[in-house]
Amino acid sequence: MRKKVILAIVAIALLACVLLATFACESYKADAISGGDPNATVESNGGLVVKQGGYLYFVNGYSGYLTDSGKQNWFGNVTKGAIVRVSYAEDGTIGDDYTIVVPKSVMADSENVGFSIYGEWIYYVSPSAEEDRSGTVQTSTLQFMRTKIDGTGTQVILNIEDTDVKYHYTSSALIYLDSSENKLYSKDLAVKKFKEDKPGDLIDEDVTAVYFTKNEEYTPGAATSVADYVLYTKNSEKEYEYSNILYVCDPRGENKKTLIDEETYSDTTYNISIVATSVTDEKLAIYYTKTSYIGTSSSGTVVGTYAYEFQDKNFSFLASKEVRLSTEELSELYPISYAEGVVKTGSNARIYYTDGRAVKSYGSLNLSTLLCIENDTFYFLNSDSILMYFAMDNESNVYKAYSTEEKFMTSFTGAEYFDGYFYFILDDDYDYMARIKLSEVDIHSGKDATITPVRLLSADDKAKMEEAEAKADSEK
Repeated sequence: MRKKVILAIVAIALLACVLLATFACESYKADAISGGDPNATVESNGGLVVKQGGYLYFVNGYSGYLTDSGKQNWFGNVTKGAIVRVSYAEDGTIGDDYTIVVPKSVMADSENVGFSIYGEWIYYVSPSAEEDRSGTVQTSTLQFMRTKIDGTGTQVILNIEDTDVKYHYTSSALIYLDSSENKLYSKDLAVKKFKEDKPGDLIDEDVTAVYFTKNEEYTPGAATSVADYVLYTKNSEKEYEYSNILYVCDPRGENKKTLIDEETYSDTTYNISIVATSVTDEKLAIYYTKTSYIGTSSSGTVVGTYAYEFQDKNFSFLASKEVRLSTEELSELYPISYAEGVVKTGSNARIYYTDGRAVKSYGSLNLSTLLCIENDTFYFLNSDSILMYFAMDNESNVYKAYSTEEKFMTSFTGAEYFDGYFYFILDDDYDYMARIKLSEVDIHSGKDATITPVRLLSADDKAKMEEAEAKADSEK
């Protein structure tokens, strides 16, 4: 009898092995890589490139949604689109020690597709690698994930059916808006194990919009930055009332405070829409439009675009201290700082100031894709996605940064400026990361800037590149 029981157990074990072989699951096991400093200050958080200590971590190009097979995006199978690190010197030079840290495709439809590093963890998003019964890859599911900077310990934080979800990683929480239910959640990142199908702690419901401020610098042990606080709006609960309420809270949904509501203004009620935010010396500034509603009419009138700077985390708002920038609705703004003004981007670029200075106009200059302002110069992309520059003194023409016509990829995510370089996905036959050194962009002569690859080629792309080079050499 005992022999039969043992044989039955062995049979069950063999059956389990067969089933596991047939229905293999994605594994996150990985050997640790050396290097990395979890105690180092992090710079450029939340974008395509993040610096921590002596390494630059970056998104290694664009591969698109991997839809042929879920295994394409299994952990360990990805090079293009993965998070790679390379040694980074104080003068901005990089080494040749490219190492894959997160072998997953890092991408989404979201406007803020970048990744962040907090201490020993890299936080990112990736489309699901699961398949339905027909073998279709479930890319409509977005996975929030984290991996240690040594490449181990990968975990799924959350699964959500929304690749365009608005979210924000902080050192303590993942905050996101579930637009299907208009609920704002905070998921605690201090836990050791996540319930990936649980939404987290509810901050508020019936949320109409949420606004996050990009917090590019993180110092371990530092207090929560004001840039990590969350702004959101809800409609008034009063019948036939078309104003809304603006709230602020910390990343865990605590210290919640009403900033603007029906009682804020004595003349009428307004609907507030945040256009942009900025932080200078731990002071949060908001830039917003106000739409006035009279009586029970649902037809509102835009009265202008305003600016306001909070002096501390008490977030005291006094209507008498808000500054009207324009009587127009300015829907595209790029804050320089609260003191230095805000750029109205798009066509007919202008700068609006909070100190009473006259508006500075740049004629028909189109800054729809303004990347940064450095050395009193606008750096932006033209309609062909080529890097341009224009001196703010209004005495120069628009110049190209180079004449070789390379294009920045804008369909995936925008470019970013960090530590003297523009980083971007090069829109060509391979779609990998590249960079341009700002000091090589000559404002006076229009000298070509050098476009330098920052990449670890996949085996397939390396073979294709070598084949293309060999063909070109044979045709000479």
